[in-house]
Amino acid sequence: MGISISSSTTQAGTYITPRIKPTAKELAELKKEPTKVVTEGNIYTSTAIHFKEFSLEELKYEKISVDKSKFTYVSYSDGTKNEPNRLVVMHDPENNNKFVTIQLSKKSIDQLKQKFEGTNNFFERSDGTLRLNGDAEAFVAGWMQNIRTDRNYSKSDVDGNGLIEGDEAKTLTIGYERQTNYDYIGKKVVQINLSVGEKYKDMEHVAAELFMDKNEKLQFQTKRSATNANYIQFENSVEKELDHTIQMDTDLNGTVTLKEGLTDEFGKDYRKKVISDTEKFHTDLLYDHPNLNDDSQLQNNDFGLAKAKKEQESTLQQMGQDALKISTFDLLNFTNQKDKNTSDTLKQLQIQTTKSPYLDKQDETATIQKTLG
Repeated sequence: MGISISSSTTQAGTYITPRIKPTAKELAELKKEPTKVVTEGNIYTSTAIHFKEFSLEELKYEKISVDKSKFTYVSYSDGTKNEPNRLVVMHDPENNNKFVTIQLSKKSIDQLKQKFEGTNNFFERSDGTLRLNGDAEAFVAGWMQNIRTDRNYSKSDVDGNGLIEGDEAKTLTIGYERQTNYDYIGKKVVQINLSVGEKYKDMEHVAAELFMDKNEKLQFQTKRSATNANYIQFENSVEKELDHTIQMDTDLNGTVTLKEGLTDEFGKDYRKKVISDTEKFHTDLLYDHPNLNDDSQLQNNDFGLAKAKKEQESTLQQMGQDALKISTFDLLNFTNQKDKNTSDTLKQLQIQTTKSPYLDKQDETATIQKTLG
């Protein structure tokens, strides 16, 4: 018997009991079933782009100036090459009156041709370049625009050399908020839930530092896993990242899902890695907190950014409450002084509600003086 479990990724608290309360028989069945991994959400979404579709006759006589001298084979950050690559021409997504010439791998072009079968979607020009047209052109241009603007590649390339190098990568908005929680029964991890929260966060706010190695590969100094990575692999130029994105978007529907991103980075067996990482985390958790090892009920542990954000919001809220606390003892003591009238008491009340325990002495004195006029 299979039981479907769906835990909310935004539930409050670290250790909770999910809404579903299985019977003893259902618990026994869940303990026997393999651990499930559920992914939800999109990491990237392409920009909607529309161009006029040219006829075959128009494409034949179209005048486009192509500079082939600066193009070489696409070489990826893992050192591989997908030869032979092709020079591809299409309208610039930011200027319909201009064209851009890019290089795409044979693998990406084959994917595009399988998806877009229209007669004029791919036109072989006499100069050896492949002209994208119609739906294929709009699709590729949409991803290019997403990379340039939503992922901030254009602005991050401060020196304008076409490459994202060194500190430039810190301003790429390729990060996203990872929300991770899992359901468990005692030592048994039943289901792991991975989802995407806020997207297009700049790398400055992702807890890792970038550096360039001698092969100009972008890497991170922190250890990454399928359960804690808050960005996916990326390339150091718009052209390379475009080719990479087309291959990530396996169904070519204009979105890169969390599942597609994990598969791209950790392989088709990413679920095994997610499960092994989570099981290790859970074993350590129960070792440190034996009281959580309850074999009689289904529980949930949230160890993603949602929990950290919740704790931060709770801390800030408490600070706000503390800042507005009124000392009843001090107020009564002030009121009982014979030379104080009602007006004086109201002023004292105003002072105490304005004061914050986090202000230094100088700020506190200034606040009191301002209140008393």
